[in-house]
Amino acid sequence: MATDTDLYSWFKELNMKVEKVASGNLYFHLAISPPMGGLPVSVIRTTPDSTYYIVAVVMELDTAKIQDRPDVLKEMRKELLRMNVEFFFTPNETSPKSVQVARIMFAEGLTKNEALNHVTAVKNAALMILELLKG
Repeated sequence: MATDTDLYSWFKELNMKVEKVASGNLYFHLAISPPMGGLPVSVIRTTPDSTYYIVAVVMELDTAKIQDRPDVLKEMRKELLRMNVEFFFTPNETSPKSVQVARIMFAEGLTKNEALNHVTAVKNAALMILELLKG
């Protein structure tokens, strides 16, 4: 079973920026971003007994751009579904101010490649959202 230390070491080995984040009631929280900087992805374990990690990004949305192009939300949903990530808009689906994109990553049998693939999938989904909002 992969440990918190394994995850930290695996991403440091790739020369990624890895920061331990002290955040409220979360047991374990890393912010991981590419070596040259960029969009950070969170890897979270909520409790010491948890057997999985949540790999996530929360992004604020440009509400003016969404109002100008209401079809962008539909396009965003379709692309996120294709990318096989979990997502939800807040405060609601019709006029969201933010979107959370996530994947669950079980610790049992987790490999370096799988961990990297999960983080990359969430990062790419977030980058896709930014591209769609650019128009």
